[in-house]
Amino acid sequence: MKSAVLAAVVLAGVVAGAPARAQHAHAAHEHGVAELRVVAEGEALVVEFASPLDNLVGFEHPPRTPAERKAMTDAEAALRNGAGLFQPSAAANCRLADVALDSPWLQGKHHDHGHDHAHAHAEPASDGHAELVAGYRFECARPAALESLRIGLFDAFPRLRELRAERATARGQGAAVLKAGQAELPL
Repeated sequence: MKSAVLAAVVLAGVVAGAPARAQHAHAAHEHGVAELRVVAEGEALVVEFASPLDNLVGFEHPPRTPAERKAMTDAEAALRNGAGLFQPSAAANCRLADVALDSPWLQGKHHDHGHDHAHAHAEPASDGHAELVAGYRFECARPAALESLRIGLFDAFPRLRELRAERATARGQGAAVLKAGQAELPL
């Protein structure tokens, strides 16, 4: 129960904290580079992905043309497929339980994370930079077997060149920089 509550709080924080992260990331806004945070506690595995929209769709302004609207819709669909983007160790028997997306230019709702409360949404920076923050919660039947996370972001978003990852698990904390072609984060 503690793990489910922690995971829900962390996932809610993904969306609620998006404006602050977007403001912080604004100073270091770097095209081709994104951030990944992974927390495993108990049966919960929570993944947070934050990226400039340019990495995902090739622009950061509101979609203006049919091609840009399609690019945004395609990116949103890919991001909602968390089980395709992130594969925890098979032996851990994890299933995707929740997805939350927040960005100023999403085609549908700003987010979809199954709770009802007021909070701020990510807004584009005054200089036109915009970011997307996505959160994923997995429930793992065998968390002790959770050794790595296979990452499909580079395949899904070819403009992404580097992923700055941080992790906190029962095995400890750490950080790594993954480049295109590196698809596995040890946990």
